[in-house]
Amino acid sequence: MKEFSKKFVVGSKDTAKEIGSGDLDVLATPAMLAMVENTTKEYLHKELASEETSVGTLINAKHLRPSKVGATITVKVKVESQETSKINFSFDVFDEVEIVATGIHQRAVILTDVFLDKLALRK
Repeated sequence: MKEFSKKFVVGSKDTAKEIGSGDLDVLATPAMLAMVENTTKEYLHKELASEETSVGTLINAKHLRPSKVGATITVKVKVESQETSKINFSFDVFDEVEIVATGIHQRAVILTDVFLDKLALRK
């Protein structure tokens, strides 16, 4: 299985209080999910042709523990399977102490111009 990891630092703009998903100054679930999506996007970027990109199509996460501002977050992703243009990942998210979240994420490989053209046709 192909694996990839990336590190992030929890900033003040990444908190549940700042984003509006909660009341506390801890890593917001939406910010953590963005870290997962960014990690999988970067992994796929080196595999794709210049006219291709990837978009997230599914994410399912268990956010298990809080992380404080300033914490270093490591997102580890693993390719579990690929079906045509869809790539299925599992992921684990850690801070310096323990696992913070776990889940699955799917991305679809698309042709950028075709995708944007379809979007432009929508009214």
